[in-house]
Amino acid sequence: MYKKIMKEDCLFLISDEKFSSFQRLMDQLDLFSLTLPFVSDTYQRTVSILDIWYLISTNPKERIDHPENRMIYPYRLYFLTMINDVQMKRYVQLAVYDNEKLAFICAIYLYKGLNEFISEKMAQNEEVHTSFKLFQQYNQKSIRPYYDEKYIELEDYPKQLALLQATLETELRFIHQQYKSALDDVYTNAIEEATDVYEVVFGLINDWGGLVT
Repeated sequence: MYKKIMKEDCLFLISDEKFSSFQRLMDQLDLFSLTLPFVSDTYQRTVSILDIWYLISTNPKERIDHPENRMIYPYRLYFLTMINDVQMKRYVQLAVYDNEKLAFICAIYLYKGLNEFISEKMAQNEEVHTSFKLFQQYNQKSIRPYYDEKYIELEDYPKQLALLQATLETELRFIHQQYKSALDDVYTNAIEEATDVYEVVFGLINDWGGLVT
């Protein structure tokens, strides 16, 4: 996974302590990231996994949205919104609040499953597929600097990025609505794979959702 991400790019306002926990998990559990395609190991992919990890490991009452990033990253925001549909078994849902390792592995498998599904569907529309490929050119680093006032005076990137993301967000919404049942299967399979892998390596997840070590 891409190691040098910035917590300022997360779609949530997270503490230094929480971000440090994610960085430790990247080091400790790097082996699990091998399930992801090496060729697409990018800055934006790792930040997306950070978003998902924070989403599923933090009680909704404790989450604080990052308002600026939600405007800068509408594509990533809607990708995360789709993850909100995930229905976990109650004991798994409770366990990921206490167990950051389990949440990290679930985040990897959720990202992998959803991204593969979306990529497959977007490839079926030539125009959308072209926009998808163009947008991927920005995956190697943060795009927040493009929205800095000083940069805007020199380049037109924010407008280009906004148009690209608007096109892709519209397609995401269509996929979300059109393939509801198939997406439920994607989420279910991702969580089952992640929990199976976790239990093989670290032991059983408590069926009452308590702290798992």
